[in-house]
Amino acid sequence: MDPSTERKWQKKWEESGIFRSEIDRNRPKFLITVPWPYTNGPLHIGHGRTYTLADVIARYKRLRGFNVLFPMAFHQSGTPILAFSERIRMGEKKTVQQYRENLSEYEEPDMVDKRLEEFKYPEKIAAYFSERIVKDFTYLGYSIDWRRRFTSADPFYQDFVKWQFEKLHEMGLIKKGEYPILYSVEDKNAVGEDDISDGDVDKVSVEEYTAVIFRGRSFSLITGSLRPETLFGVTNLWISPDCRYVKFKMDSGIYVVSHEAFEKLGLQKGNIELIGTATADEILNQTYITPFGGREIRAYYSSFVDPDNGTGIVYSVPGHAVWDFIAIKDAGIQVKPIYVVDLGNGEKTTVDSLISELGISSLDDADKLKEATQQLYKVEFYSGFLNRNNAEFSGMPVKEARDAIKSSLFKLGNGFIFYEVSRKAQTRGGSKVVVAVLKDQWFIDYSAGWWKKASHDLVSRMLFYPDFYRNAMHDAVDWLRERPCARRRGIGTRLPFNQEWVIESLSDSTIYPAVYSNAEQVTKIFSELGRFPEDLVNFVYTDDDNDISKYPEHVQRLAREARDSRNYWYGVDVRLTTSPHMSNHLAFYVMNHAALFSEHDQPKGIIISGLVLSNSAKISKSKGNAISLLKITNRYSADLYRLFATVNADISSILDWNETDLSAVKRKYDAFLEIMDETHRYPEQSNRQVENWFDTKFTLHRREFIEKMDRYDIRGAYVSIFYEVINDLKYVENRGGDVGKCVRSIKRDWIIALTPVIPHTCEELWEKSGNDGFASTAELKDDTGEQPDLKIIDSENYLQNIVRDVREIMKATGITPEQIRIETCNPRIREATVILLENRMKDIPADLRSVIPDFMKNKRNIDLSNTRELQVLRDNANYLSATFKCKVFADEARIEPGKKNAWPGRPLIRLN
Repeated sequence: MDPSTERKWQKKWEESGIFRSEIDRNRPKFLITVPWPYTNGPLHIGHGRTYTLADVIARYKRLRGFNVLFPMAFHQSGTPILAFSERIRMGEKKTVQQYRENLSEYEEPDMVDKRLEEFKYPEKIAAYFSERIVKDFTYLGYSIDWRRRFTSADPFYQDFVKWQFEKLHEMGLIKKGEYPILYSVEDKNAVGEDDISDGDVDKVSVEEYTAVIFRGRSFSLITGSLRPETLFGVTNLWISPDCRYVKFKMDSGIYVVSHEAFEKLGLQKGNIELIGTATADEILNQTYITPFGGREIRAYYSSFVDPDNGTGIVYSVPGHAVWDFIAIKDAGIQVKPIYVVDLGNGEKTTVDSLISELGISSLDDADKLKEATQQLYKVEFYSGFLNRNNAEFSGMPVKEARDAIKSSLFKLGNGFIFYEVSRKAQTRGGSKVVVAVLKDQWFIDYSAGWWKKASHDLVSRMLFYPDFYRNAMHDAVDWLRERPCARRRGIGTRLPFNQEWVIESLSDSTIYPAVYSNAEQVTKIFSELGRFPEDLVNFVYTDDDNDISKYPEHVQRLAREARDSRNYWYGVDVRLTTSPHMSNHLAFYVMNHAALFSEHDQPKGIIISGLVLSNSAKISKSKGNAISLLKITNRYSADLYRLFATVNADISSILDWNETDLSAVKRKYDAFLEIMDETHRYPEQSNRQVENWFDTKFTLHRREFIEKMDRYDIRGAYVSIFYEVINDLKYVENRGGDVGKCVRSIKRDWIIALTPVIPHTCEELWEKSGNDGFASTAELKDDTGEQPDLKIIDSENYLQNIVRDVREIMKATGITPEQIRIETCNPRIREATVILLENRMKDIPADLRSVIPDFMKNKRNIDLSNTRELQVLRDNANYLSATFKCKVFADEARIEPGKKNAWPGRPLIRLN
């Protein structure tokens, strides 16, 4: 459908107000929410899938009689927008070019520079893209009630967030302390997943390393390890040939690490002082003492050492690390591995076996080395125990020895905790992300036992689709502990009990759906008072009976209306989002609701949508495959994108946007439009049997559609009601049926069922068919008619089985028949079949016992469901003759004792 026609219907929907949601206690309510979009740039096809599926569900629920609220708001908190505006202000080329490209999608060329000038202010970026996203969503036909729109930067919303944090603080759930956090070096600020490039789909977490000190005469080297249990097996140390190493003073000692590690240590230890550069010769010419055993070892070069990972110095354990074993071989160093971990449970996995199994020959085999490392570490951790080379730790399982050795190391003053990121990362603004330990950091303590229990109880009550995500959410609740909730800079709400801190962008986004329930009223309250006082917030969003009589009567009335609206709409019936949000967004969402809201207002369900690829690759601007939603609607049409997003993958599976699959969907969509074209010519005489078959099939498809949509199997529902109905109509045409007659009999119901996915197309067809109102507000009723005659389906299936069998015989024999004779089961054989299937051998007539061996051969393929085999074949003799271009005869088979016989559902077919 062309964009202009789609825009026509979007305008009609807006003018009619059919998607504005009001309280209606005569209908069940349904509140569906999605992640509120970020407003630092345009959204692309990856974002669109989640919002599209939510709109399909919202539209379907309206058709089923629900009073639906599908709202939207915008997230304008955090550091990304601030960082981008600062870079534009400084004229940073990469950021300026990025925003030129973003603006070129919406603006004429002569307006780009003007907009860029405005983007030096972060609020302008947020406001601009908020408006563009509204248009993008409108152009995609989303049935959103925009009257409830707000942003996380709105003052009334920030008052709401302050109330939330005051409540959590009163409960003892917000604390202050020293805590390792992800940190932007350039911005000098804590960051969360939302601030990190690809942080929502490729997690960055804080990993705890053991920093191990190898003491030397002039200075000591510090290594970083995740496996301190291997320390008794150290044979040497590795440094990078391409690294700048530095000396520094810490606790009266002199140490050496990479320059990058020194910067990280400065953010974690605080008591270090740079001395100067440490040359490679200095490092290589000195010997070092192992912390356990006091052995003397040396350092050597290896190319696999990364200066920006850990400390830039690696201790070598060739008996238990594949990288070390290969590095020693490559360097030609005469070092003998020391084996310190033995395996139990019959495990045979070793460094040697993995090198042989995977064919590893050098450090260039990086992928194989990573795979071998993962396998070895896993096996040794779960099945390993320390052998006699480990002094007092001998005999300990690795799982216990790790902490015991670490504790001993720290007591000896030969180690400390060092934190590192789980992967290299940058903020969305391009600043390097590391781990810092900040003093007096505010965090939410999610470890409280009562809170976890309340959250687990909530998770157990909720709907999860697919259901296996329920266990994932239980795991996420168990895993959550202290979570930093504020930072020194950024856009957002000030921490109410410490105004120097700004609440971070995930923590201010946990209960915002509650505001959807009454955004109109609370906005008016703020307008009247210039604030949203804590006692009014508490009155509106809880069932507490606190006194609000000090406020003007009209404010009290607005507060009561807001409370009533919250009681009606909240909690959320379905929240639809993607799997990367499980461990942060969704876990915070569940736990904050469990702490702050009554069971009535807590969420009822979560649906997890799969991620989106573009041409089988991860979506990114650098790859040129991040197609914006605006381009989608202009280039392909909203309905085509909606159809593709709905039917090309199950809701929880990965969706791959590519032109090949899109072309296939478009062909089916075009076939649908052709079928619905009233000018299509149909035969004067038609096959009533196949037309009756189609009517029955459509009834079954419609029932299946409703059943699957009710359990959120969206793809399955639309494969049935769209693809399979089109295929059935093609079959009707091939069988000589009147397609036009069939379409006219189902047209109204078919259009209504397809409206959630291709709403613009369906509204156009609805209008052309002479219907009043909108297809979007029609009613999709349960089928209350007579039960469909399934014998019609059985007969047609039987006929197609015959066609398939004849073709297989023709192919196997190479015969092109002049006539075909089909002999159906003799009535006595049918009676005998029933007896045999019931294992009543003694009741078989004596003259039929000779057919038992033939029965045993055909038992699996016998089908008693069709009792009119001969009649079906005779009624369709002309169709069969036309199909095979020869005479086709149908008769009842004679009984052939001791020979091959016709059985129910398995007639004899003879080609002549």
